[in-house]
Amino acid sequence: MTQSYTTLMDRFLHALFLQSGYRERSAEILNEGIAIIALGSYGRRELCLGSDVDLLVIHQSRLSPEMNEIITRVLYTLWDAKLEVGHGVKTLQECIRAGMSDFRSLTSLMDMRLLMGSRPFFRLFEEAFWSKVDREKGSLLSRFLIYQGKRAEKYGNQGYFAEPDIKEGLGGLRNIHFMAWMARVYFKITDLRQIKRFPAFSHFPLERLHRSESFLLKVRNRLHYLAGGRREDRLLIPFQIQISRSLGYEDTSSYTGPERFMRNLYLHLNRIRYGSEEFQTRALDLIDPRPLEPLPNRLPADFQVLKGNIVLREGSLLKARDPLLLLRAFEQANRQGLFLGSGLIWEAGHLISGRGKEILSHPEAHSLFVSILMSPMNPKLLRLALEIGLVGLFIPEFKKIRNLAQFSHYHIETVDLHSLKTVEIIHQIAKGAYDGRWPGLSEIFRELQHPEWLYLAGLLHDIGKGSKGDHSLRGADLIPRILRRLGMKGRVAKDLSFLVQHHLLLVNISQRRDLNDEKTSVQAAQIISNVETLNLLQLLTVADSLATGPVAGSDWKIMLLNELYLKVRHILERGILASPDATKRVEQNKGNLLRLLSRRFAPKEILQLMEQVSTWYFLSTRLDDMAEHFLLALTLQKRRFSWTLQKLNNAPVTRVLLCTYDRPGLFSKMVGVFTLNNMDVLSGNIFTLKNGLALDIYEVTNPLDPFREREMWSKVYSDAMEAIEDRLPLDELIERKERADLFPDRVYSPFPDRMRIDNEASDFFTIIEIIGAARAGLLYDLAKEIFSQGLDIRFARINRDKEKTAGVFYVRDAGGQKVSGSAEMERIKLGILSVIG
Repeated sequence: MTQSYTTLMDRFLHALFLQSGYRERSAEILNEGIAIIALGSYGRRELCLGSDVDLLVIHQSRLSPEMNEIITRVLYTLWDAKLEVGHGVKTLQECIRAGMSDFRSLTSLMDMRLLMGSRPFFRLFEEAFWSKVDREKGSLLSRFLIYQGKRAEKYGNQGYFAEPDIKEGLGGLRNIHFMAWMARVYFKITDLRQIKRFPAFSHFPLERLHRSESFLLKVRNRLHYLAGGRREDRLLIPFQIQISRSLGYEDTSSYTGPERFMRNLYLHLNRIRYGSEEFQTRALDLIDPRPLEPLPNRLPADFQVLKGNIVLREGSLLKARDPLLLLRAFEQANRQGLFLGSGLIWEAGHLISGRGKEILSHPEAHSLFVSILMSPMNPKLLRLALEIGLVGLFIPEFKKIRNLAQFSHYHIETVDLHSLKTVEIIHQIAKGAYDGRWPGLSEIFRELQHPEWLYLAGLLHDIGKGSKGDHSLRGADLIPRILRRLGMKGRVAKDLSFLVQHHLLLVNISQRRDLNDEKTSVQAAQIISNVETLNLLQLLTVADSLATGPVAGSDWKIMLLNELYLKVRHILERGILASPDATKRVEQNKGNLLRLLSRRFAPKEILQLMEQVSTWYFLSTRLDDMAEHFLLALTLQKRRFSWTLQKLNNAPVTRVLLCTYDRPGLFSKMVGVFTLNNMDVLSGNIFTLKNGLALDIYEVTNPLDPFREREMWSKVYSDAMEAIEDRLPLDELIERKERADLFPDRVYSPFPDRMRIDNEASDFFTIIEIIGAARAGLLYDLAKEIFSQGLDIRFARINRDKEKTAGVFYVRDAGGQKVSGSAEMERIKLGILSVIG
């Protein structure tokens, strides 16, 4: 398709130039030295429907006015045809200077192809350009590597995983181009297929890479067609659905058509990405040869070390030797911090595919494999073991999650690579890499009795995603079978099954429950039962969150995890009944508060205010927050509204401690004000006193512009005053904001709208859980609806991202009791579903 379209474009351009008077200027073209060149994808004959048509006119000295006129007429005709045209007119020397100073121009010129003009002059330009490149190839190497590094940094984030860029993204077409450019510069070959002439590349899987390239080109062409013929290389969710249908991917009992299509796409992307990395390793070995290095102790005699890689001794063939030699090479590389050389990698892949059963039948094989998994000193080796099929050989269940996409804004990699990333982050936690952001993680790791179990849990925690149903439960069921096959029985199977089944427990509790409600921590402690399991679960949860991506592993969410961890650990270490009873705790808190405030206020004033405050407030609020609230209340006087702002140091969050006179719908009004000012409400604690005062705590995201924070908070304060007095038309302003805030980069949400009412998780409140669309005004609308149902919101926790809003509301009815009665619950449910649906 691409070559046919390129040929069609060639004919079209030839006809345009001839029609514009090109033939009449043929003598000038030959005598003056003029060539019209195709660059980039057009030069490579890979023109897709929306690709830029990149043209370059090179000339020896100057262009006549007539020739300039011809070029202008052709360009205007191309623009009139709605084609994206990149063009330039330069002398030979200007082109070479541009190529040497700008990497994009350089790589574009590497794909040049003569369209029309003087062939002798074009050859002269080619010779001059490539001669210059050859002289500068030493300095170009760093530019190649920097270019690859910047691509990895840009396209390695969560958005580009859910909706990959087919051309520039990791494993995209640009990786193929990169290999071709390096081959052209350093090995002087014009066709990448010629690379097999070099012994180091004799087994390089070019045929498989070209099949993957063809698949991506097919997808890219369809993508451009669906985008109306314009260049669109980002495979957005709606396009994924349409392309999967057009390519014949039908739904099965296990996967939808789009899921099957994306799994196949990631197979090709990962194949190209890994092939490109392997190509770069082999190429650098040839570009920068170094002598063999001294052998580390106990390295088998069949191996040598070259540039930090274990390689086969000359004349050695892995497949002709003891099959366990492969596992011993992995074991030694892991222990010594080395990697495997490219030739050994190729041999290993063929050994696994040809003699896999023989490897598995060896009595030592499983213990060697397990030793690599349970002490991954070099996490890169796990990725290699996955790519060459070693992980799938010993853990066949892993094949079901291979290249499996996760349709979620949170995840930045396929399930298999996410699992390896989790193991890598556990390794980094053990080394203290995260102690600067979240102190104490490495200390928890050092407390573990069986740290090796944590690595296994990291690798296998999502193994259940290869089957339908709850992946945590399904994964827990698979663990005993997997460990039995690996020769591991007893307590390890029981503990790992627990970790896999409950690897989302701490996340769900910390983000969906009131951590100040003691029952929350008690229920978690009853499930977890001991400190060792809590430590394992905490580290697995943190690693899983960080591996998932920056949304799931945000500073704010890790803070919540740590708060829950400390509370559960306190209960497990001191016992559930160790805390004083509620009455004693209230009196203790009152006494501490009185002592703290009596330096500034008369004890009588403080005690009078205490009489207005509920018992729940004294049970669920920190002492420093109580002191700040009382300070605001006792100094409020004739003011209608007062607050204190506390900016957190380790998360982009501000705590707003507020004191005002309660009004109907106060919570919804404050939510509306924050929403109007582009601040997401993360949580809210609402307390109403007997005298009508409201003491609230809101945790919200910081203003978007850090240089205008003071100005933004002044506006929020002003808006809040107007909203409380019903002088701010919140409904109208929120609706207007939603019309303007269309989330152009919002990804498709795989989560259906839903809600649940829970009367068991809290002793004092009914809990309403919702999942709905990721629209700016949803929380405001929900707060209004809950208020209209006659319910009083006492606590809320909200998570909003590009695909969904998840919220939890602790509520009471007008009598201060839990919601009861099926008719009332059904009425509440229908009302809330009408908002989120």
